Amino acid sequence: MSIVDDAKQMAQGLAQSAMQKLVPLAPDSWIPGGVPDPLIARKHGLIGTPVSRLDGALKVKGAAGFAAEYRFENMTYAALIYAPIARGRIAAIDSAAAERAPGVVLAMTHLNAPRMKDMPVFGSAPNAVGPHNLPVLQDDRIHWNGQPVACVLAETQEQADHAAALLDVTYEAEPSTTTVAGAVANGTEQAMFFGQPLRNDVGDAEALLAEAPVKVDHVYRTPRHNHNPIEPHAATIAWVDGGLVIHDASQMVSQQAESIGAVFGLAADKVRLTSPYVGGGFGSKGLWDHQVIGAAAAKLAGRPVRITCRARACTGRSAGGR
Repeated sequence: MSIVDDAKQMAQGLAQSAMQKLVPLAPDSWIPGGVPDPLIARKHGLIGTPVSRLDGALKVKGAAGFAAEYRFENMTYAALIYAPIARGRIAAIDSAAAERAPGVVLAMTHLNAPRMKDMPVFGSAPNAVGPHNLPVLQDDRIHWNGQPVACVLAETQEQADHAAALLDVTYEAEPSTTTVAGAVANGTEQAMFFGQPLRNDVGDAEALLAEAPVKVDHVYRTPRHNHNPIEPHAATIAWVDGGLVIHDASQMVSQQAESIGAVFGLAADKVRLTSPYVGGGFGSKGLWDHQVIGAAAAKLAGRPVRITCRARACTGRSAGGR
């Protein structure tokens, strides 16, 4: 890292730290969109009292509309193709068979995707919620196993899935680090998050443990856990009068709308994102690559898009890759 990069990181850390201290002291009216929650003034006495969820009855009756249940006229269905390597590049893409498949409207890769800006990464601005600031379908680089590398649109979901299996992608793999031990061995650099260091050492824990008259030194392991929300990661997307309409499964509606607008150079008031019901989130229902890709595909095809990330697809397995 250069001296200039160090200075930029330090300045960003100081600015974020100052903002972190000032925001709690500022009146609500000073914060963009800061309107006091009207519920604050209501003394309803419900703390500690069993309360039924307002949307509970709707969800158990199937009356709560999820993101993949919205319909637009002339809508298309998307299927994503994922990279099976952890690091490298796309050497070649043969989409001819996919494009000839029944019902196919579009096969979009980095070769024909609209030009887009990087997502504003979480923590870089008050409303930035992008998971990363890497290009989405803008070049041939592969940064992680399961990275989306192509999107097929078709008249039905079955046709899109079939065509995606016909799209042939050839990869050139490069050396990658895929274990925590390997990453530690490569060395680490201090980083900042909202003005605070990600690594914060206080004292010498190893030395104190060694000197302790009584100690318990044991390794505990826990299995990996997977959250399985009732609603998958999905969005139904359309471009309307120069603006973007997204029916999404989102836990951060206004921030996500502003972040995805930045990708396409849209003002915040040109993006309308709705998410009245989220069928489980566990912190995962936010801005990911599939919404950006769905919006780009809808723009390129000139038709609305429904894009759903199903369990198998979200594991990073690829259709048609080798």
